[in-house]
Amino acid sequence: MHMAAVMEPVGTLDPPPTRGRRGVKRRRRFESTPYVLVIPTILVIVLTLGVPLYKIVMLAFQHQSKRQLYTNQPGDWVGFQNFSDVLSDKEFWSSVERTFIITILLVVFSMLFALGLALLLNLVSKWLRTSLMVLLLFVWAIPQIVAVELYAWFTDPNFGVVNYLLTKLGFSGFKTHDWFVNQTQGWIVIMALVIWQALPFLTVTLSAGMSMVPKELGEAARMDGANPIQVFRTVTYPTIKPLLVIATSLSVIWDFQLFGQAFVIRQNKPEPMYQVLGIFSYTEAFGHSDYGLGAAISILTILAMLGMMVFYVRQMLRIGDGDI
Repeated sequence: MHMAAVMEPVGTLDPPPTRGRRGVKRRRRFESTPYVLVIPTILVIVLTLGVPLYKIVMLAFQHQSKRQLYTNQPGDWVGFQNFSDVLSDKEFWSSVERTFIITILLVVFSMLFALGLALLLNLVSKWLRTSLMVLLLFVWAIPQIVAVELYAWFTDPNFGVVNYLLTKLGFSGFKTHDWFVNQTQGWIVIMALVIWQALPFLTVTLSAGMSMVPKELGEAARMDGANPIQVFRTVTYPTIKPLLVIATSLSVIWDFQLFGQAFVIRQNKPEPMYQVLGIFSYTEAFGHSDYGLGAAISILTILAMLGMMVFYVRQMLRIGDGDI
């Protein structure tokens, strides 16, 4: 009797509620909170980027004098005349060619140097790696204008450190050598400055990616007889490939916008052979007071940058989907 009382169920359990269409709809209802939270950011972007971009687009279709600009008066509407003048200008196409060549060289050399430094950092001891990381971050923290002035002092014809050291080494022809008379030498100085500033970020990023490579895979490859190049190609490279794609894409975008280094190191008056697209646009707008023409060049530069941004976003989406 007692066993029957124990075995007797106290109550009948109801079956779990089924998920009907109404329940599914409740779970999938529209959530407005994320959109509300992102509204302030959108407003800031519109005010800081959208409004100036709208002004530049309108200015590209006008001819506006300095008086009209300063008194906030509308310019004379000229339609596509500014774009026609820009596209028929040989100096514009020279600056476009120069921009692409310099960008390619900067990206290639900066990525190669950063990759080499990252590989070396992962081979040295921990305390030396930490010291080098601190040094790289110190270089990264130097403001751009300060770095440009340092390089201008290094290459000064009369008091430059580079000329002094070369003269001490027996190269008497460099006693008062001007590095910017020759276009190739001048661009080497500017590129060295840009690469020097880009190395900290690229090196730290790639080094962090290499630290995620399982050591067991490298040891197994070496036990199978693989040399260092084969270990990098078969083990390290596949792991850091997404980081390489991101770092390379960012380098292309940053180097394509080269302005401050070449502009400041030439005392804010760069010669035509040192004018990339950004400097050429600035010179036409503020040097020649042709603001509509400068705005048209800026629009063409933005379109080129959008093409690079599309490539960068596509690579990011592919990385997110695991295709790379």
